Amino acid sequence: MTIPIAYNLRNLAVRRTTTIMTVSGIALTVAVLLAALALINGLRTAFQSSGNPVNILLLRKGSNSELSSTMPREVFQDMLFKSGIARVPGSDRPLASLEIITTINLPRTGTPTGMPVILRGLLPVGIGLRSLRLQEGRWFQTGQREIVVGKFIAKRCREAHLGGRLRFGKRDWDVVGVMDGGESVVNSEIFGDLNQVSSSCNRPDLLNSILLRAVGPTTVPALVNSLNDDQRLNVLAQTEKAYYDR
Repeated sequence: MTIPIAYNLRNLAVRRTTTIMTVSGIALTVAVLLAALALINGLRTAFQSSGNPVNILLLRKGSNSELSSTMPREVFQDMLFKSGIARVPGSDRPLASLEIITTINLPRTGTPTGMPVILRGLLPVGIGLRSLRLQEGRWFQTGQREIVVGKFIAKRCREAHLGGRLRFGKRDWDVVGVMDGGESVVNSEIFGDLNQVSSSCNRPDLLNSILLRAVGPTTVPALVNSLNDDQRLNVLAQTEKAYYDR
């Protein structure tokens, strides 16, 4: 038994180049696997932390994501007074936000290449539909070219700090706030006024999605079915939680 072991140990020393390459290959494979598992775990944590079970997301029927969905403004007007939609406290206004999202490229700190991020234009009520808090500054004002950036973007983009200015869509945008969405995907998004963002994207009438809130958990199934069955709307309604889980 000692001869094979001694031979193998001596062989490792004699063929040190092959040994080093083999060990390095195994180490690299393990490192890539760990990086992939860490990425998957991070994405899973972010998506599971996103969404509210009483929020309902509306996409165009046949779409599988907000980016691939198109939503005319008329649909938003047609569904506003559906039974089961919660109202803004003290008023008759529905808790519903028409939204547009697109991707933009921002310069990244420490690297010559940029990073793609999600730009979301939304109504002010859309902020209240999400679990957010301001880390710095204030929220954007309606009708102004102002944006609020997620905390991860503020860390990674050298210009995305409070008081900074970003340029995209042939316009300059003032960074007036940094938002914290806990562990949700919102930390990697930029929020701005719906009409300003849609105008900058040259899409004033064709947007992406609608986010609304049901009166309560018991009304969610009926409201989802009512929205999906309405032939005028031609939408796919699902809970926000189900969307991110999927």
